[in-house]
Order: sequence, then C-alpha cells, then structure tokens
Amino acid sequence: MAYQPADEITLVHSGADYFDRLIQLLDEARETIHLQTYIFENDETGQLVVQALKRAAARGVCVRVLLDRFGSNQLPPSFVQDLLSAGIEFRFFEHIIAFWKWRFGRTLHHKVTVVDAYSALIGGINIADKYRGTPEMPAYLDFAVLIRGDVCAHLFQMCNSIFLQQYWKRKYPVIPVQKVNPETHPAGLVRFRQNDWMRGRSEIYQSYRQAIIGARHSLIIVASYFLPSYTLQQRLAKTARRGVEIKILLTGLVDVYLSGLAEEHLTAWMVSKGIRVFHWNQSVMHGKAILSDRRLAGIGSYNINRLSRIRSMELNVDILDPVFTRSFAEYLDELLHHQCTEITAETLKPRSRWQKWKAQLAYYLVYFLMRVLFPQIRG
Repeated sequence: MAYQPADEITLVHSGADYFDRLIQLLDEARETIHLQTYIFENDETGQLVVQALKRAAARGVCVRVLLDRFGSNQLPPSFVQDLLSAGIEFRFFEHIIAFWKWRFGRTLHHKVTVVDAYSALIGGINIADKYRGTPEMPAYLDFAVLIRGDVCAHLFQMCNSIFLQQYWKRKYPVIPVQKVNPETHPAGLVRFRQNDWMRGRSEIYQSYRQAIIGARHSLIIVASYFLPSYTLQQRLAKTARRGVEIKILLTGLVDVYLSGLAEEHLTAWMVSKGIRVFHWNQSVMHGKAILSDRRLAGIGSYNINRLSRIRSMELNVDILDPVFTRSFAEYLDELLHHQCTEITAETLKPRSRWQKWKAQLAYYLVYFLMRVLFPQIRG
C-alpha cells in the first residue's frame, strides 16, 4: 500500500507500557476488535487480556481472536471454551500440513490488535508474562506502534479476511483513504507492509532492502534471531564501505541456543567489516526494527531470516514522520550507548578456537537448514 496519513503515531515499549495501552484500547472499543498474535499464554498477563476481551464482548462489541496453532499450542481446551462462552469469536490459524505436534506451511507470526477500524497496535510483542515482565523477570525488550486514524481501516479489512480464511483473495478490499506523496508531505505518514507467500507478498523484505541500500549517513537495526541471507550480508558490508555508520542490536541473553551461536559467528564477521554490534543483556532482546538516516523507521514482527521472509505471515509498519523518527533515534542512542554492551575486535579476541569453530558450525548448520526447509522465492 502507499503511504497514508495517520492521526497519531506513538512508539510503545514492551512491559507495562504495551499492556496498559492494549487494555485501554480494548476497554475503549465500541464496535469491533480484531486481536491476532503468534503466542498467547494462559498466564497472569494472558488472563488480564482475556478479561478485557470478555468485558468488550459483554458490551456488545464484535470480538474476533486468531492465534497461531503452533505458537499457542499450550493453551488448554478450557481456555478456548471460556472465550466462546463469553461470546468471543475464536479460532486457531491452521497450517497447511499438520502432523502430531508439528505444523508445516504458513505461520501466523504477526502481532496486531485493531479496534473500531480506527486504532491499532502493531509490533513484535506477544501476550505472555515474559513480554510484560514480573518481579522476578524483566520484560523481553521489544517494540510496538500505536496508530490512530482512518488508515487503520486497511488493517481491519486485512485481519477480517485472514480470520474468515479468505485466502483466495490476493488483494484486500480497497478502503477510500487519502493518499499523499511522501516527497512533498513527509510528516505523519505510515504504510503497512506484509510478508505472505500465499499472496505473493515480500513487502517487508523489500522495505528493509531499500532502507539499507538507500542509507546515506546512518543505519540502526534491532534484530532478534538474526540470520540474514548472503545477499543481504553483502549489502550491509557495501553500505558500511560507503561510509554509512551501521549499528546492529542483538540479544546477549538467548532463548534459542543454536540461533545465539550462529549470531556469534555473524558478529565477528560484521565487526571485521566495520559494522558496530551491540548486545542487550538485561533480558532477552526480541525487538524487530530498522531506522535509516533518522528519517525512515520500520517496526513490526519481521525477523531478518528466511523463516520470516518465506514461511511466516509478518506485519510491519513503515513510518515517515520527523517527530517520531527523531524520538525513536534518541531512544535508540540512549539504549545502545548507555544500556548495552558494544562487541569489538578486542572483546572477541579472548574466544578460544573451539568457541569460534562451534559458532561457525552453528551458523552454517542453521543457514543450511533454512535453505532446505524454505527454498528461495522471487521478490
């Protein structure tokens, strides 16, 4: 879709910030709610959201909840029955092939809530205690964006079509909204971007590619489960050679061991190419964002790997708004330089030969598996 104006664009952080805003949105709903996410756990945070959904249904709001069958496979049947008894329309997103606990085909990986076709939360934050945080465990580091305006009608139609399993539609219904030229009106603009191979969409990948190629001064990437293709690695290296300052934030505390080892190998390569790498060590870093020249921001559910590019249904929002991008840049500067640890050639030196080999082996193993399981597509 083209860039369109939004009435409000606000950065939202994981933890209390996100869930307070989510509950407020659900309590404000008067007509419709679409909530679609990958992981929804039946813990304290999950029940907090469930109660807000039930309150909305009791007010006569049409509430539709769609969860990924694999990501939310720990939910008991009583959880689903509780929602249905409250008048909430619920279903799991089913994969093309299912065998026992394994699911193959598309994965519903996006995280979006749309209220009254006017307000939306889009990001990478799932619904579980680890994203909200507890007294014993700080919240995963992640982001979302709160958007208000008629532009959200497009998200409403998208969520509705997915919920109703209208996969034969390659295009969603056209919503009459004002379209503007970002070159002449570069403020308050957003465009929603999708990856969905069944509809032939690789929009988020293209947005990342354009942001990297188009960067002239600075590029910041926040990346969980970071495993870029060889082509994208070379684009990053070429961009660094042009004199663009590239900073990449990875997690220091990993929740997927093999992915963490693969990132160690990539980190050594990036540092050798002049790319600055930082680690967040206070909790798991789960964020997915890009900021090019402090002008264009992209935030959502998309991870830089073949799984997100080819198998998963992903949703991001590209943002052209000087106030938002300036604020986001200031936040990332504070985060990187005062709350994270930079990985340098000096800090990498103490690694043993076995540590280097293990990281390299993990990288090529994961890379090979990704290529076999998710063959290359065009776009």
